Amino acid sequence: MTSIAPHNKSLEQWIKQLDNTRLPVYKAHRERALHILQSPNKSLRDIAQVISQAPTIAFIIMREANRGHSSLSEPVQTLENALSRLGLQRCATLLRSLIDDEETSIPFALRQVWLIGQHLNVQAMGLFSTRMARFWHEIHWGSLLFLSPSWPLLTRYPEFFTEWERRVLGNNEPAVDVERELLGMPLTTLCLGLAQHWKLPSWIIEGYSLLSDNPHMLVKALHIARKIEQPLLQQQKLDQLPALNSWLNRPANTLVFTCGLVMAAHSSWGTEQCIRWQRLISLYLKDDLATVQQTTHQLAVSHAHQQSNRDLWHPAQALLWPWQTQRLRQPSTSADRYAPSSEDLIQWRIHCTELVRTPCPFSNPVQLIERISLALQACGLQRICIMTLDQQAHYAKVSHLYGIHVKQLPNTFALGTTPAIKHFMTQPTHLLIDDSNASRINTQLPAELISVFADTHWMLASLSNGNRVAMLIAVDQFTTALHPVTIQGLKKTLEYIQRALVLFSSRKR
Repeated sequence: MTSIAPHNKSLEQWIKQLDNTRLPVYKAHRERALHILQSPNKSLRDIAQVISQAPTIAFIIMREANRGHSSLSEPVQTLENALSRLGLQRCATLLRSLIDDEETSIPFALRQVWLIGQHLNVQAMGLFSTRMARFWHEIHWGSLLFLSPSWPLLTRYPEFFTEWERRVLGNNEPAVDVERELLGMPLTTLCLGLAQHWKLPSWIIEGYSLLSDNPHMLVKALHIARKIEQPLLQQQKLDQLPALNSWLNRPANTLVFTCGLVMAAHSSWGTEQCIRWQRLISLYLKDDLATVQQTTHQLAVSHAHQQSNRDLWHPAQALLWPWQTQRLRQPSTSADRYAPSSEDLIQWRIHCTELVRTPCPFSNPVQLIERISLALQACGLQRICIMTLDQQAHYAKVSHLYGIHVKQLPNTFALGTTPAIKHFMTQPTHLLIDDSNASRINTQLPAELISVFADTHWMLASLSNGNRVAMLIAVDQFTTALHPVTIQGLKKTLEYIQRALVLFSSRKR
């Protein structure tokens, strides 16, 4: 996957783009919300309870309630306050303006994160709302909308979550490094900026402020929480560090603790990453770890029973597996992968330099495509299919094959109109297709390509000439996985190819 911020987009630029993103809404949720808004005998509490089952609609209403008000206006903290500020008639008008989306057209990644957010809400309410009853509203709305700053991002760039999930949760790569590569900044920084811009509930802003600006306090607390068998020693250490003790007991931290728990459980219940969040919750509640674990498992099962979307993953399913099983951990396949040699990398630099030389050295598309293929081969890729697209991007013409017999692919084939294809055609992007996503992605791609690449891990990329997406490239190493060095080189090569296409299309004839 390419960086979705190729020019180091600033926080302000991200906020402007994502603020203008139309969030998808299920038709059934919108109709249910409209019905309750128009029911004359329902209280604001009744209405808010129904709408809370559709977090996207609750978010849209609360965001709208905070728009256009002076800085002196107190931001709404609950949906009831938002309904009161806007008025039921205006809320109904707002809902009618939303465009319904069928479930199949809503990105899978967004639907999965919605489910994670609902699981977060169930865990937060089950763990904390009874013991902290006076903060019921803060816990409920804060946890329900805690992940909402990511929703516009995943609407525009659903591939971000797929890559983040695979690399951060599956491969244990540092989240900050992955996010800087993909977004140009840590995800928490982006979410904090959006939460402040939209004036989301204050606990959400406090939570992202902790993760973005003050992580060392969290690290100290996690270190003390490890001594779970010595509660007296834990308390002594907290007494010796009054600033840490005061910080730990901030009610808004419950959202961060619960978010850490559900994100870790999305991969495995038995890893250190998940257990450390359970320890921290245990320290906060002054409860033993076994009780916290039992409660979190029961809450997960209870929430899973309410779900009807069988294509989404719920952590409760993993409670039946061996304890140390990691769903996103892929078995090592390094034996059948091979990196490009040092001589290959020298040739790669030569080819990439030639691709972006000015003035453009290529007099026709054939010369350009041949050079593109040589650069890709130098990355260690064994099979390459380069396709050019018609003006409407309805058909792909196979312009070059390397390592693939000409009879394996027709000269021209239809691309289709699936959500995945529409995404590739909207903007230059690329996606690594492996065991984690092949079952849902392959069904949305042309059968002609799947027949060639179905048994390997492969990458599909779309590239533009500056005016429109004009080229598709499919590549693999003819193995069950791509070597990390090859993936890194491929991503960089795609950047060079993108620049080469623009230079070629704008050359003087």
